[in-house]
Amino acid sequence: MGKKWATYTDIFEHAFDEKGRITVPSEWRQEGYDNRLFVFPSKFNHLKVYPESWMEEIHQKIEALRLQDPNRLQLELLAQLSQAVCWDQQGRISIKERLRKHAQIEKEAVLVGRLDHFEIWDQKKWKESGVKITSFEEAVESMGL
Repeated sequence: MGKKWATYTDIFEHAFDEKGRITVPSEWRQEGYDNRLFVFPSKFNHLKVYPESWMEEIHQKIEALRLQDPNRLQLELLAQLSQAVCWDQQGRISIKERLRKHAQIEKEAVLVGRLDHFEIWDQKKWKESGVKITSFEEAVESMGL
């Protein structure tokens, strides 16, 4: 049987504790899935969180690039801004203060499933974002499926 790919669906509201930890929903911590995650800042003032399996694909693409390729250099710079995390026995991940500040997250947060990754938003910013919820039919049709 092949590798299980993590899939992140649904929306969850959680709070960061005083140590900068937040609980990853149990649905996203299924046995056999990656427990190592990578947290990246987004230009839209939230955080993007990808599983290790996604990072493995990135590594394969990087290996194919020349050392001075601008795309490779851009990814190397991104590595400086990201953080690798693993959840603890209670399912919490600890996110560095600099990343939480980038996303302007104080305490209350929203974890948003995006299929191959999830996002962490400040609760107020998420509500203000006005993200339009679509239907399954609209999404599939817009993809030409």
